[in-house]
Amino acid sequence: MKYTDIITLVLSPLATNCYIVPTGAGEAVVIDPGDNGDEILARAAEAGLTIKKILLTHGHFDHMGAADFVREKTGAPIYIHKTDECLLSDAVKSLAFFCPGKPFTACTADVLLDDGDTIAQGDITFTVMHTPGHTAGSVCFLCSDEDGRDIMFAGDTLFKDSIGRSDTYSGDPRVQAETLDKIKALDKDYIIYTGHGASTTLFTEKKYNPFIADFV
Repeated sequence: MKYTDIITLVLSPLATNCYIVPTGAGEAVVIDPGDNGDEILARAAEAGLTIKKILLTHGHFDHMGAADFVREKTGAPIYIHKTDECLLSDAVKSLAFFCPGKPFTACTADVLLDDGDTIAQGDITFTVMHTPGHTAGSVCFLCSDEDGRDIMFAGDTLFKDSIGRSDTYSGDPRVQAETLDKIKALDKDYIIYTGHGASTTLFTEKKYNPFIADFV
């Protein structure tokens, strides 16, 4: 898989980024299927891919809204950090009230993750980096493509020029600050696929993002 093979879909009323990541042999994982399960499956089929795993960066409704649907259609298990498991079945904790006109679709997790866990699928191995702050169980999924480019699926931990909010259920600005220091200390220049908005790179964010940059 080359990073250019990653399929990006913008879903949900909150314009959440969902990623279909090819893992070799016609298989893929989907990261943050927030809505529109039929569109996710159609795009995967169009690319000749079968979804084998569902990875959630955290449990907010706009990142997991189609997870149960995709699992039902494909048999792919749902992965989430153990601390965010409770969000998957709670419309309040998952912030579904942000879109009152849209039904909340609860789900359960099949695999609970912890910091440092690895998830192997085909040619790709994802490493779980626990990045609490936006939610207590937020994670980034780290991997490399076939050319050795380092990739980070950051969810709402880090955006281009910004970060996710920390003032809702299980969010904590002090913990978030520690997480940002952890990310800032990484020495690789990750290609960052964010939960909302444009992709970026870690070196770019270290230079320009006011939340992690060192300004002279």
